[in-house]
Amino acid sequence: MKFFLLVIPALLLFGCTNEHTQLKTLQSEINYLNTKNDSLQKEIQSIKPGLGDLMLEIQVHHNKLWFAGNEGNWPLAQFEHNEIMEIITQAESIEKERSEVKLFRVMIFPQLDSIQLYIRQKNGDKFDSAFINLTNACNNCHEDTKFNFNKIIVPDHPLYSNQEFSPVK
Repeated sequence: MKFFLLVIPALLLFGCTNEHTQLKTLQSEINYLNTKNDSLQKEIQSIKPGLGDLMLEIQVHHNKLWFAGNEGNWPLAQFEHNEIMEIITQAESIEKERSEVKLFRVMIFPQLDSIQLYIRQKNGDKFDSAFINLTNACNNCHEDTKFNFNKIIVPDHPLYSNQEFSPVK
């Protein structure tokens, strides 16, 4: 009986000590993961593109979209439209709180929807009109967000001389 009176408290003490050690280990692991998470967040912040970078990418595809549509290269026009949509969606996910980004759905998406329709219809005249409306919407957005010094125009020549815009035969 004396044996049990000595062994049981010892086991309970050992169990509590073991549990305490496990808790300390878990706390250390949590602290490590929090530190790792903080450093990952800093890394993400350092490599994510800024809104200006994304807008520059859109400008490239805006240019290419114009020439693809004007040449009647509808698969390329569709591709360029999709690229613009992808970049805008990326901007929305990265820069949720920016006033410029909040205007995309109201000012830019309707114009892109029109362009999408005329690409599907292969309607060059309506495509041109919708593209001009998109360009104007970009400038209106710039105006509303105090970036009116950044005026976008309908391009008069391709940005790159190494791409053919005529449809593949």
